[in-house]
Amino acid sequence: MSRPAPNKKTPWNPSRRATARVKNLLPAPTICPYDGAPVEIVNNSAIYGREYGEWPWAFLCRSCRAYVGLHPFTAIPLGTLANGPTRDARKRAKAAFNPIWQSGGMTRTDAYIWLARQLGIENHEECHIGWFDVATCDRVVAIIQQEYPE
Repeated sequence: MSRPAPNKKTPWNPSRRATARVKNLLPAPTICPYDGAPVEIVNNSAIYGREYGEWPWAFLCRSCRAYVGLHPFTAIPLGTLANGPTRDARKRAKAAFNPIWQSGGMTRTDAYIWLARQLGIENHEECHIGWFDVATCDRVVAIIQQEYPE
């Protein structure tokens, strides 16, 4: 694959400013936790069939199709690699969690502080649904259903 011009931002030539803005960096995945196959950076058209977004890059395990997007203009993963069941669980967790802060009852940060306490995560900055496994996502849904019954 040929590399773009030196001033064009890519995962191989990330923005220093964008990289500096990311807190709590996760390491770039190199080996898939699901099947041990190698992980590579791809244009997200390899996942979705066409390119999406202004930063169309992701880490992908071609073997099992686990993937995770990148923070814009960086080579830093947004979360951990997710296979199909993990992606589905994260969608359920976000669907339960987002109304807590989107309703205006609290800020997004305050909602994550509350969720971190509920989950026993000491540092709320380490509480990200994109970092959670299926079991933790299921706990998120159960906690929210208990605290915010419909």
